[in-house]
Amino acid sequence: MNDYAIGIDIGGTKIAAGIIGKDGTVVAKERIPTSQLGSSQLIEHVLTLIRLLKAKAAELNCPIKGIGLGSAGQVHVRRGEILSATSNISGWSGVTLKKVIEEHYRLPVFIDNDVQVMALAEKRLGAAVAYQHFICLALGTGVGGGIYMDNKRLQGTWGGAAELGHTSIDYQGDLCNCGLRGCLETFASGTWIAKKMNDLQKPVAEKRPLTSEQVFDLYHEGNKDAKQVVNRMVTGLSYGIINLVHTFNPEAIILGGGVMDHNDWIVSLVQKFISGKGLIRLMESVEIKKAELGSEAGLIGAGLQVFYP
Repeated sequence: MNDYAIGIDIGGTKIAAGIIGKDGTVVAKERIPTSQLGSSQLIEHVLTLIRLLKAKAAELNCPIKGIGLGSAGQVHVRRGEILSATSNISGWSGVTLKKVIEEHYRLPVFIDNDVQVMALAEKRLGAAVAYQHFICLALGTGVGGGIYMDNKRLQGTWGGAAELGHTSIDYQGDLCNCGLRGCLETFASGTWIAKKMNDLQKPVAEKRPLTSEQVFDLYHEGNKDAKQVVNRMVTGLSYGIINLVHTFNPEAIILGGGVMDHNDWIVSLVQKFISGKGLIRLMESVEIKKAELGSEAGLIGAGLQVFYP
């Protein structure tokens, strides 16, 4: 009989939860929106989803060995506490989620940052299966990171390692929400791609701001402003990757997150940009690849923590 876990992916706009097999199979899924919810409401939703999925698992004869969660923000992995969180969830910082869930369901609970669990999923099932040393970059609302060295997740003192979106590549650049200037996030996140494009467009009161995906569409249509924004994004992302390669000597950089959805071409642009730059022996051996698990990576990786803590 196979073993199963409940995996829960907590983001700023939704909770995705599912029954996850040890092999990464998603047996059942539930999803609810979280926009503008407070922490107490969100906790109630998480507990409700676990109850529903436990009942479903019993029906399907899927023995649940534990519960794994991935959350946006900074997570103290041993205490199971949200130390710093997205502004979309009021009061989420300071929540000891591991303790709350264990008290309700008496099962082992594992929790980590959402991009760290994405990296776990890509390691076990996706683009990073063949690598012992790799870095995941999730390009979405922000830019998050996950690092594997010697087949182990690099977590740091309490789990805060790999905040790669907040490494500065231009100390005179745009002010980031972390207080630094020129962070990788201000170049490569969907939020900043859209912001830069909208800043270049003449303001029209009745016109809605463009999204990052619309910027990419305009780029392919040859729009001058979109080309400027995308070239800036690729340049910033490439320099960030060169810095990471110089620091960690990985076999591969895996690019995922919403910005990469339907945008495989970004990989080839980055690969072309970094070719011949940096320390040649380090750069020539690294591969740039697109993540393979897409929007399911966070959910699957959350559950896989139960089997690969």
